[in-house]
Amino acid sequence: MVQIANQPQADFWTSPAGRAWVEHGPALDATMEGLLRPLLDAADLDGSEDVLDVGCGTGASTLAAARRVPNGTVLGLDIAAPMLERARQRAQTEGMANVAFHLCDAQVERLAPASRDVLLSRFGMSFFDDSVAAFRNLSQALRDGGRMVFLSWARLADNPWFTIPEKAARDWLNTPPEPPTNGPGPLAFADADHVLDLMAQAGLVEGRAETLQIDLTPPGGSSGAARLATHVGPAARLLRICNASPQDREAIAARIEGDFTAFGQGADMRVPSSVHVFSCRARRQA
Repeated sequence: MVQIANQPQADFWTSPAGRAWVEHGPALDATMEGLLRPLLDAADLDGSEDVLDVGCGTGASTLAAARRVPNGTVLGLDIAAPMLERARQRAQTEGMANVAFHLCDAQVERLAPASRDVLLSRFGMSFFDDSVAAFRNLSQALRDGGRMVFLSWARLADNPWFTIPEKAARDWLNTPPEPPTNGPGPLAFADADHVLDLMAQAGLVEGRAETLQIDLTPPGGSSGAARLATHVGPAARLLRICNASPQDREAIAARIEGDFTAFGQGADMRVPSSVHVFSCRARRQA
């Protein structure tokens, strides 16, 4: 039986709203493609490590890491069974024999101690209810000196992929802004100093953060980007909460498309984003 400490996350990612991330997985992978290289480069994999991929989703980051460790292994963890089902299908289709996937809540799942060299995560680390507990639990799965490297979104104001769809939805639905929260979510680690403090509380060492500006590349031009933004992310959330109509979705998509045209480069889209690359090491107590 899977032990769950983050029940709201488990409920969301297995709901129709969470399943939309599987349905639109190919478009999301294309959008986020440029983020994988800096994550893997920061991990500095040597080809033979055993890697843990936390919040692996539908497996894009897991498979990318597996290609870099042909003589190692990659274990992808996620709390969402529908996403892991898709990830397993992809691994089988690509014939990736050095990957495996495990359904669990990584905040509390006791993984094999000192069994992994590197922990990676592309946006999966900011969704825990108790980040310090999650860091501590995951660090015990790393060998002494093992590395954690993960991406998180930086300031909301520097990420129009979030701000434009949310504003379009709020304006159309006449929904007031919500007060800021430090709860689990995509922007929970926007304050890099706060995250470095959480690492220190968990006993991790050599914590550092680097902020990068990387373009997102949603497919299908501004209209494709707008359609995607009304099915996943903040606009999709507001549409769901307000029980909006298909006509509302179309109107909001049109507004988003109009704003996204500023990021068009010919037939391509390049939406600026700001992300933190965090890194630290596990240290065994003497």
